[in-house]
This record gives sequence, structure tokens and C-alpha cells, in this order.
Amino acid sequence: MTDTRLKRRRRLSAIFTHQSILVLVLVGLVAVFGIMEPVFFKPRVLFDVVAIVGEIGIMAMAMTYIISTAGVDLGVGYNLQMSGIVFGMVWVSTGNPVLSIVAALLTGLLAGIFNGLIISRTRIPPLVTTLATMYLYRGISMILAGTQTFTGFPDGFRAFSTTKLFGFLPIQAIYLIVIFLIMNYFYERGALGRNMKGMGFNEKAIVFSGVNTRRIKLGIYSLMGLLCGLASLIYLGRLSAAKTSMGDYMNFEVITAVLLGGTSIMGGVGSMRGTFIGVLIIGTLKKGFTLLNFSGNIYNFTLGILLILSLIVFALEEERKRLAGREEATSAAAARPASQTPGDDPPAG
Repeated sequence: MTDTRLKRRRRLSAIFTHQSILVLVLVGLVAVFGIMEPVFFKPRVLFDVVAIVGEIGIMAMAMTYIISTAGVDLGVGYNLQMSGIVFGMVWVSTGNPVLSIVAALLTGLLAGIFNGLIISRTRIPPLVTTLATMYLYRGISMILAGTQTFTGFPDGFRAFSTTKLFGFLPIQAIYLIVIFLIMNYFYERGALGRNMKGMGFNEKAIVFSGVNTRRIKLGIYSLMGLLCGLASLIYLGRLSAAKTSMGDYMNFEVITAVLLGGTSIMGGVGSMRGTFIGVLIIGTLKKGFTLLNFSGNIYNFTLGILLILSLIVFALEEERKRLAGREEATSAAAARPASQTPGDDPPAG
């Protein structure tokens, strides 16, 4: 009876994985919004879901790396904001789009390196470090721009985010898919992914095995900064205005997408595919609420509920796995022949 129950449980676990449940949630949201507002079913509207969360998705990929190590970066939205402000200032001063792009990418990268150096070289927790640098980067943006808005970007730059391939596919989808494929490869197949997850489980054990965890931390926070700079360019190309309100709430959206996708806030467990689906869920909510004329407060409230539910579901899944492992061990011990029971004398030859 016990073996039958265990087999049934394994079969259900293989079918109803966290990612498959997320896909069902995504399909359900599309169906609900489509019923409430039929225009949501139009291809151009569905594809626009990717366009409005392209920058969130790019940052969420790097955030998956960070949270897998039991770290976090609370300031990604304000890093994006600061990088965008620098782009606008350089553009207004020089009129050179290439120089402006390089300045934005370099700004994001340096901010990420700064976070990485503090976290990897000191005992200050990532939560405290990035909470402090979040306000630092926000303050720098306010000092540089204040209430000023930088606009008038060239059409060539705006095409960086407004181009639609084949007339319907937003170019943000290509950016997101390419970055996902590259980062997922290293996360799932490379030693880097194993080491990051191992750091989340037990960093001391990883250090004793000879892995340079300081270099990994510096690398992933630097990557986070660079992708924040890239995300700022995609964001500016879509909205054509650099100001100090850009990037607000993105910290929350990025972290929610990662945790919703099944990455543990405690580290050690993560899924790039889950993060990708989580980003699409957030984009669907964003687009659906916009079409229904719901306020931003309702959107933020819904994200908060999703974040809480994802944490609860993940905790319940981990508890279920722990209990299932204990039952399997008990079942195996009960099925072991008496002659193989530890402490018994071996049978006579």
C-alpha cells in the first residue's frame, strides 16, 4: 500500500511541477483577461506583453544567479535609473548616441562592481549592502537630474526597442530569449551553476572544495550591473524619456519574477525557465490591468499577493519533498530482508 502511494506521488510530482503550474497560471490569466477584454486575444496585444517587460526580464535573469547564492540586489531599478540619467546627460551634452550608450553601460557595470566588491570582500550581508547602495544610486540620480527630463533621442536609438520583426514580434523578445538561452546554459550545464547553488546551500563547503566564491560573487553582481545598464537602454528606447521616476518599483517586479519562478530566497534552488515564465506572468498582469483601466495600486497589491503565495507554495513544496524522502527511506528499511538487517549474523554457507 505504501509503495503504491509513493509511486502515485512520484507520478503526480513529475506531472505537476512548479513550472507546469506556472504555465497553467499564465494560460489562466490570458483566458481571464481575454474574456474580460476580448482585444487581449489579438496577437499584437499578446506580443506586447513581452515588450513591456523586456527590461524586467533581462534583469531577472541575473537576479536568478544572485538569489541562488542566497544573495539579493535590492537596487536594480535605481541602477537602471542612474544609468538612464547618465545616458540622457551625455546625449544632451554631446549628441553622440554611441558615447551615450557606452556611458550608460559603464555606469551600470561600475555600480554592479561596487556592490560585488563590498559583498565579496566584507562580511556585510547582500541585503544590507544593496539596501544602502539602492539609496546611494537613487541619490546620485536626483543630484544629476533633479526634476529635469532628457528627451529627443534619435530614431536610430529608439529602433533599439521599437522594432517589430516580421511586423509583429517585438525585438525585446529576441533580447530576452538570447540572454535567457546563454544564461540558462551556464546555470544548468556549467560548473558555475552548480557552484552558485552550492553557495546557497553551504558556502563554507564550497570554499573548502577549492572554489573561489569571492570571484563568483563579484562576477554575478557585476553582470547584474551590466544588464541593468542594458535594460536602461531598452527602457529609454521604448519610452524616449530619461527622468528620475524611471525604474520605480522595478526592484519589486524583478525579485517577484525570480521568486515566483521557483528560486528560493534562501538560496541553493533556482530555475531560469521558471524565472522566464514568471516574467511573462508579470507582463500579462501589467498589460491586462492596463487594458482594464485598473490603477497601479491594484497591480502592486496583486504582485504582493503573488510574492507571498509563491513563498508559501515553495515552502510547502520543500516540506513535502522532505516528508516524501523520509517515507521512502522508511519504506525501503521495512522492505529490507531480515537477513540484511544491520547487526544480524550473515546466513550460514
